[in-house]
Amino acid sequence: MTAEIDRRSILQVIGIGGGIAFLAGCGAGRTEPAQTEGTSAGISFRDQQGRTITFERPVTSVVTIPMPAASLLVAVDGGADHLAAMHNASWVAMRDGILGTMFPQALELPHEIATQDFTPNVESVRALNPDVVIQWSDAQLVAPLENAGLKVIGLVNNGKQEDVDAWIAMFSAMLGKPERATEIKDHSDRELAEVKELAAGRSGPGPSILYFNRFVGGLKAAAAKTYNDFYIKLIGGSNPATGEDPLPGTGMVGLDVEQVLSWDPEVILLGNFDGAMPQDVYDDPVWKNVAAVRSRRVYKVPLGGYRWDPPGQESPLMWHWLGDIAFPQEQSGLRGKTTDYYRMLYNYRPTNADLDRILWTEQNRQSADYQQFNAG
Repeated sequence: MTAEIDRRSILQVIGIGGGIAFLAGCGAGRTEPAQTEGTSAGISFRDQQGRTITFERPVTSVVTIPMPAASLLVAVDGGADHLAAMHNASWVAMRDGILGTMFPQALELPHEIATQDFTPNVESVRALNPDVVIQWSDAQLVAPLENAGLKVIGLVNNGKQEDVDAWIAMFSAMLGKPERATEIKDHSDRELAEVKELAAGRSGPGPSILYFNRFVGGLKAAAAKTYNDFYIKLIGGSNPATGEDPLPGTGMVGLDVEQVLSWDPEVILLGNFDGAMPQDVYDDPVWKNVAAVRSRRVYKVPLGGYRWDPPGQESPLMWHWLGDIAFPQEQSGLRGKTTDYYRMLYNYRPTNADLDRILWTEQNRQSADYQQFNAG
């Protein structure tokens, strides 16, 4: 889900007298000085709605509705013990990805607590008696929960890395683990600097890259104010959906085949929100004249602890994967990076079989240069 508001958050977590304070500055399209709010005991921070959230002690029961939030909570917490329920799409990603292997107890949690459009099943959520509910900040999604007496933290997604940093900082604070926010952000910042340095050092433009959020049963592509547009441009590519002939509106926007044919993208990415695989595109004659198909540059985006296509704790791995796809002569050593990241995030060392599964090596093997991701 992509929020329509252009808002940036500068976040910092600090300890105050045994408690925790969360500093946030929010402004429409600008950065404002952070404002300190804290107590001598307990936890206090601002969510992305700009509201102060307080807890007397670290939370132990959390319901998550935004799709990335469940796996993000697990990564920050180092386990699923404090996750009480999640959106079904979060549960599906755990089941189909590697998180369910790492933390199988998470697959036993309730996951029918909201509709596909994030409308909460208030009675189901209230029956769990959670310390807090994580929800998108839209008023119509938050109000029913708050009217039922539930404490809600509102998230926004403006398609920027600052949003991910904000989510991690809030989750770390409420769990009583502010050091995790620092640790995860430090890792992310290092990878971001590396990717930016690589992009700045290239002499020519990168390929045009089109990301499909939905491919089966109707096309949807990443338009303006999406995280996908952010990382396509971050690694030095261009997104035809936000180029000279852009899609109207923001977020994931529907389009037809004719529009794709007119763009003629050089790389096509298939997201993890439906079952489309590269071979489905190669086998369909309607796509045969698209540059990405002619050069066999259609790829299924990896699925790890969470889907790599939306923003999340594994996004730095997505940046490197996409850079390797766009510029195959520059290999990042992604398998090693993934192993190191999983140790940091989950205290888990993935096997070669795990890495093959995360990277869809079998499903992507007919696509150009994908052998670079095979086990050495």
